[in-house]
Amino acid sequence: MKRSLFALLLIVSIFTLAFSENYITSFSAAVKNWNDFKIPEAISLVNLSLSSTFNVAYAPDLWYFKTRLELMNGEIKEAKKSLEMAASVFHPKSVYTLLNSLTNASVTSFSPITNVNYLNSIKGFYGEEVFYSPISVASRRESYYVLDGANRFVEKFGLIQKRYFLGVNSTPTAMIYSYRLDSFFISFENGYIYKYSPDFSQKSVFVKGLSYPIVSFSDNFGRVYVINSGKDEVNVFECNGQLFRDFNFFNKKVHILGNVRENAGTMFVMDYTTRSVRTFDITNGKELSRIPFPDGLTPTSFEILGSSVIFIGSQNLNVGGIKFPLEDSKSVFSSSLTERILMTTDIESNKVNLYEMKTSSNIFMPLIDNLSFSNGKITIEFRILDPLGSKIENPGKVVVNDNGFTKPITLTTIEFPISLHRLQNVSDILKMKRNKRNFVVVYASTLKGHVRGMFAPALFKNTTFYIIEDITPTKLEKTLVRLTNGDFISQQEANNFEEILPNMHAFEFKASYNSILPNGVDEIDLTYGANAKYVDSVYYTFQNVMK
Repeated sequence: MKRSLFALLLIVSIFTLAFSENYITSFSAAVKNWNDFKIPEAISLVNLSLSSTFNVAYAPDLWYFKTRLELMNGEIKEAKKSLEMAASVFHPKSVYTLLNSLTNASVTSFSPITNVNYLNSIKGFYGEEVFYSPISVASRRESYYVLDGANRFVEKFGLIQKRYFLGVNSTPTAMIYSYRLDSFFISFENGYIYKYSPDFSQKSVFVKGLSYPIVSFSDNFGRVYVINSGKDEVNVFECNGQLFRDFNFFNKKVHILGNVRENAGTMFVMDYTTRSVRTFDITNGKELSRIPFPDGLTPTSFEILGSSVIFIGSQNLNVGGIKFPLEDSKSVFSSSLTERILMTTDIESNKVNLYEMKTSSNIFMPLIDNLSFSNGKITIEFRILDPLGSKIENPGKVVVNDNGFTKPITLTTIEFPISLHRLQNVSDILKMKRNKRNFVVVYASTLKGHVRGMFAPALFKNTTFYIIEDITPTKLEKTLVRLTNGDFISQQEANNFEEILPNMHAFEFKASYNSILPNGVDEIDLTYGANAKYVDSVYYTFQNVMK
């Protein structure tokens, strides 16, 4: 009896070992193909691993990995089935919730603010001042920039502090930073707007001949929005300095205009004369609607977060009628919103204040791009997306919790090569590579009926959508361009895309860290963000855990 039992256990052990080896071999090859951007081959190998798996403990990992691959390959229906299989053999995790939300394109475009926290102040002084008259602020990566109007220089704060003189014999009126063009733009009282390199070592005339211009915004297509104050106009310039569209507000009386913002094809203009923020379709120029100022003191600035308009005053900001106090603030002259950090210029106190906005839902959406193995360690490289559609340049609060241990991460800003695609068929998106930033130009009519299914492939394939507005865009299309940091463009802009492409940049913020693998571990759960709820799983080959 004992011999029979021993023989049976021996057979089962040999059978299990054989299947485990097949599983490991196929799975290792699948991960290699994934890293080599050969997604269809990786899916085939994962299917082979599933057919070779004897231990049911491996199955959830395999089904989940198969889901990710199918999403990247645009196989939405198959991904949903694989996701259901993963959940059926193992209890559902938040990763399943995350992926299911992607496959259903249920991406939140509005996240209400829960509170506003005062962070710090950058102060100027008299005498040997840091700055004397802060009239405009901007941020680039890990640094903040303050324009001193009276002294005609820009002061940089961050890892280093440095002063840049502007080299123009005129008083500056405003400054903006263009993420898409990686350049600063500064307007001057003499009617000129200059374009500056990131280190301010080079400057060139962008536009001239304006009447007291105030540069206000640059969108995801690189267009520059300027308030031409002397003529009651808002001029929108292409990134090469050519006039794209002119909005004339003069109508038998002078209109006093505040700052301008743009979001997913809609331009927002602060009009103090009508006490409202007026909105326009940027591609056809038509006025859409007006958002009245909130009750109380007149706001001095405004910003856009998702689909919310944030009115900013000297003492508080107002979102949907809810007021949030701005601590340590006497006056607000201008503002700049980057991610969740709001900067305001306080001329009365001669300082710049920084505030952090908290939202009720998760901010970051992680996508693992690459795995590498070396000496028993795994290096994970991932992108971080923002469901509200804001570009992420400096996610300083992002941490990685690896099975209860907080891991140090390396954050690097890198410039991606740009690959331009003119999409004739929505299925062509499956041919794009995820190791490049794919700029996609497509007609809104071509996307009609396919937008929901485009979300997951677009996110996983590192894609930016520029949609030609030949029909009225839907809310889902606006969410798509917002989430991919794209925009709506005109037919003429689409025709000239190759001409302006050399001026454009595509930056990604990459995060990576090393994890030492303990023996016998088949999965690492990762938690992203200081307060994030999303969890992901990392897979690796058996060679890293063999004794």
